[in-house]
Amino acid sequence: MGLEINGPSGTLRIILTLVLGLGAMGYGGYSYASQTAATDSAVPVDATVTSTSVETVSQRRGTEYRPQATFNYSYDGEVYTSTNVYPGPLAKEFGTKEAARAQLEGFEPGTGVTAYVPRDSPQDAFLKVERNNKPFLLVGIGALLVFGTIYSSRRS
Repeated sequence: MGLEINGPSGTLRIILTLVLGLGAMGYGGYSYASQTAATDSAVPVDATVTSTSVETVSQRRGTEYRPQATFNYSYDGEVYTSTNVYPGPLAKEFGTKEAARAQLEGFEPGTGVTAYVPRDSPQDAFLKVERNNKPFLLVGIGALLVFGTIYSSRRS
């Protein structure tokens, strides 16, 4: 009773699956690098929260919730508005609305807070210096697609 992997058949399907897997790995790597660069180069600044909410995200695997906060801040003489609670391009989501709302504690509208501005992209400030694991998940899924496709195509 061995492991059997039946991947895509046909040259076009194999190429498409490889491109999809490599794309997922690339975007995961890019997201991780962006997240790391943002947290490593962040400069704390004063900011004012203008609004908060919890966004409902319906996905195939169920409903998740994403905390949202809009805030204004100044950096190097320029005024910016951002909506990033966390650094990086991949949003952090939570299984319950209460868990997402808990992430917004202390960020009520009109409140003065500390925001963190990445030196290389001051328009992408964020409120919490926390990383998420989504980039690793993307890289893992991409690697499974690539290696599964290669393994399956070599067996045929």
